Amino acid sequence: MDSRTAAVMRHPRKPVAPRAIERLEPAPADGRVTRMLIAAFSLVIIGVTAYGVNLAVNKVNSQRIEKVHISGALAFVTEEQIKQTIGADVSASLVNADLGRIKQKLEDLPWIRQAEVRREWPDALDITVEEEIAIARWGNKELLNQQGQVFAPDRIDEQLQLPLLAGPVNSEGKVMRQYQEFNQLLYPLGVRIRDLTLHDNGSYSLTLTNGVWVKLGRQDLLERLRRLVMFLQSEFGKDLHDVEAIDLRYRNGLAVARHAQESGKAVTGKKGSLVTR
Repeated sequence: MDSRTAAVMRHPRKPVAPRAIERLEPAPADGRVTRMLIAAFSLVIIGVTAYGVNLAVNKVNSQRIEKVHISGALAFVTEEQIKQTIGADVSASLVNADLGRIKQKLEDLPWIRQAEVRREWPDALDITVEEEIAIARWGNKELLNQQGQVFAPDRIDEQLQLPLLAGPVNSEGKVMRQYQEFNQLLYPLGVRIRDLTLHDNGSYSLTLTNGVWVKLGRQDLLERLRRLVMFLQSEFGKDLHDVEAIDLRYRNGLAVARHAQESGKAVTGKKGSLVTR
C-alpha cells in the first residue's frame, strides 16, 4: 500500500446529507386584505381625481367672456364699432371663441389694417388693432395706403386734401411706388404733388400744388424729374405764377408753357444744364 492510499483510508470522505426541500407556506390572510384595501383606495382616488378634472374642464369650457380689452391708436374706428362687429362671436365661451373668425371680421373693416386677438384667462379677450394710414386717394371713393393697397371707407370727406392718384385697373401699387419716388426728389424743395396719373399708353403726368402741369412721358422718369428739380432750383424756376405746364419729354431739356398772355418758351442745353432762350 502506497502512501496516497494510506492517506485516503486515514481520512475517509464524510457522507453528504441530502438538502432539505423548502416548503412554501401560504401567505397570511391579513396581507391579502391589505393589498385589496390599497387597490380599492387607489381606485377611489383615481375616481375622485377624474371627477375633479371633469368638473374643472367643464368649468373652463363654460367660462364666458366677461371683458373685451381693446388697444391700439384709434382715429377712424371706435371701440364701440369693434365690439358691435364681434358681438355674436364673444357671446360664446372663452375656450370656444373662434379667434381666427374674430380677427377676419375686424380686418374686414375698411380702416383696420391688422388685428391680433388673444385669450386672456380667465374671462377676457384681448384685441390689438392697427389702423390704415391713408397716403393718397384713388378715384373718388377709395384710398391708398403706403403699400399701394386700396381700401374703401364709407366716407373719405376728411381725406380730400390727400393727393389724387389714378391709373389703369390693378396699377395702384405701381403708381404709389412712382409717387413715393417722385416725392423723395421734390419734398426737400417744399414742392408737393397734387395729383399723379399713369395714362393708358404708359406715360405719366402730374400736377403740382401750385397748379403747374408736368408731362413726364414713359422713359427715364427719375432722370427727367431730376431735371425738373434743377429747373426749380435755378433762377428760372423761382417764380412759376405764370407757368401753365412743363414738358420734360426732351432728351436734354424741358419746355415751359406759360398762360395765354405769354408764348411758350423752350429750355434746352447740355444734359443736366438748363438755360432759357
